[in-house]
Amino acid sequence: MTVLDTVCLVSSPRTGASHLLSLCENLAEAQSFPQLFEPIAERLSPEAAIAAAIEATRAARRRVMLFRLWHDMLSLDEAIAVADRRGVRLVLVMRRQIDAYISWCKAIQLGQWHGIDTSSLQLAGSIDDFVAFMDAQETWFAHWHTWLTRRYLPVPVLRYETDIDQPPEWALRRLSAAAAQVGITLRVPATLSATGLVKQDRVKAVADKLSNWPQFSRELTRRGLEKRAFGYPL
Repeated sequence: MTVLDTVCLVSSPRTGASHLLSLCENLAEAQSFPQLFEPIAERLSPEAAIAAAIEATRAARRRVMLFRLWHDMLSLDEAIAVADRRGVRLVLVMRRQIDAYISWCKAIQLGQWHGIDTSSLQLAGSIDDFVAFMDAQETWFAHWHTWLTRRYLPVPVLRYETDIDQPPEWALRRLSAAAAQVGITLRVPATLSATGLVKQDRVKAVADKLSNWPQFSRELTRRGLEKRAFGYPL
């Protein structure tokens, strides 16, 4: 049996990877699994989860499978085993760190990861918590950048701000272009029937998202964290 082409979106919380996977409903040749490694009461092993997804993809007569992988979904050894599977290609999906962190905190506080408007919610940000968040994301993405470059493989990157938080047609074309970098063709139809997930937070300025922004901002400056905070983990 031929190896199934597979796109693994190496991402982290609130980067837009779930939105991209929901947009894949428009692709006739692709089957996406946004919750493949989500924790459940009796989680399948990674190998069993992938085997089930492959079976479902073949049953649907699709030729490409897509899923996402966060740093805390699997152990690092399990994640590497997934990436090492034949047919699996990686695409990195990331977002400006401070925006990803605030969006993540809002979702946790409300207990809702999609389908609810969080624009009116202001948080009191914790610098120490934010630094721990950045450390975890930077370590995660640095690992995969090294993993890919040591194998002389492409390192396609999709960024939330420029590639994902865009009209659905554009976001899906950007995903298609990233897949093409790793040798997988995804044909985007002229008209989309599914427009993906609805953006939860419509507030643009970071200062309007944190109730303690003046103090938080001063502490960012004091610790020399501005470049990391307003940049990407890689």
